[in-house]
Amino acid sequence: MDTVKVLAYVHTFNSTDVIGAAVEALCRQTYPIPEILLIDNASTDGTLDRAFPDKVTIIRNNHNLGASGAVAAGMEYALAHGYDWIYIVDADSAPEPKAIENLVNCYLSLSPELQSSTWRLGSLAKDADTGFLHHGSVFTPHGIKILDPPPQPSRYRCDAHIWSGSFYRLDAVRTVGLPDPNYLMDWGDMIYGYEGRIRGYAGFVDQSSVVIHHMGALETLRFPFGTRLVKLFDLSPMRSYYYWRNSIYFWIYKYRRGLSPMPIVVHLLRFCWWQIRVALFVRAAGPTLWACLRGLRDGISGRLENRY
Repeated sequence: MDTVKVLAYVHTFNSTDVIGAAVEALCRQTYPIPEILLIDNASTDGTLDRAFPDKVTIIRNNHNLGASGAVAAGMEYALAHGYDWIYIVDADSAPEPKAIENLVNCYLSLSPELQSSTWRLGSLAKDADTGFLHHGSVFTPHGIKILDPPPQPSRYRCDAHIWSGSFYRLDAVRTVGLPDPNYLMDWGDMIYGYEGRIRGYAGFVDQSSVVIHHMGALETLRFPFGTRLVKLFDLSPMRSYYYWRNSIYFWIYKYRRGLSPMPIVVHLLRFCWWQIRVALFVRAAGPTLWACLRGLRDGISGRLENRY
């Protein structure tokens, strides 16, 4: 089983409170991990001011490349150093001890034909505070759909998965190419999943492999009798900008929709509904609303070179 050579990878930015737990969780993996690559995006809070285990290799960036740029650098390192797979976690994530072992076993259980067409496996992300399960997604003519599969079978197919807990086969990465660093943050992982799909590759989530992940505050407004009315993930203005810029850019310029405007229309309606919810239920909503509008403008105009 341990003939599959795996690089564990973490990207950090001002992660001093969480990086220790992430590295410790990777060191506890039951599958042998020869090296943990830590790419730091110019932290200023002392993230790297500590002793790390000998197997940790550190690359310090002079400026913040965002998640997409750091992941691309991590994949490039893995390719150059002869690894077969790369396991990606955010600094605020902690994979359970058998997370990587279960993913390797999942891949080895596939038929030879399916192995050759599989480029990504994913751990099931579980929120550290609420226990909320973040499943993989599929692309549909009406937009992206987050799946809600039963616990069994543990493996299910999906088009895209968040960076944290993703397990990429590097031979396939050579074919697909590296993630575009211009996406920086939100939706870079979704778009990269789509890049693999349109090249004929398959991806799966294995629910027996779990990564504990901090997804951010989840605020829900309920009626007194308990019916859910509104659910909002707490996104900062910066993340809101990149979320809407990148997602709108994707549906206009990247998604193969033929002549149908439906995915764009649906996503723009979701944008409007998001703005209404932010205006009504987020305190001091002005900066977030303005960031969303800037993201909308830059996404429609295809200006990925712009930064928040």
